[in-house]
Amino acid sequence: MTEPPFHRDEPARRSLSRIGRDVAMVLWPSFLAASFESMIFFAIFDPVYLGEGTALAELISNRNAGYALGFFFFWGFTTLSSALTVYLARTEDSRSA
Repeated sequence: MTEPPFHRDEPARRSLSRIGRDVAMVLWPSFLAASFESMIFFAIFDPVYLGEGTALAELISNRNAGYALGFFFFWGFTTLSSALTVYLARTEDSRSA
């Protein structure tokens, strides 16, 4: 009996290394959280008005630049939070479990 044709043409699957999985576990949830935070925050606040009278006024005079800066600000903080969670989970003392 022969194998089905999809087995012969299917490329070999490679699994991510532990570091790759950790990076994915940090970046993907933090990206989703930053997206949600940006939607909520910028539904309430206009970035152009937030920058008035500050050093950022010229930089965020364009709303799109303000949205981008805000998103990356949120993404940075949520990435730190996710990274701390992964670090604490990986360094947990095995005797405490």
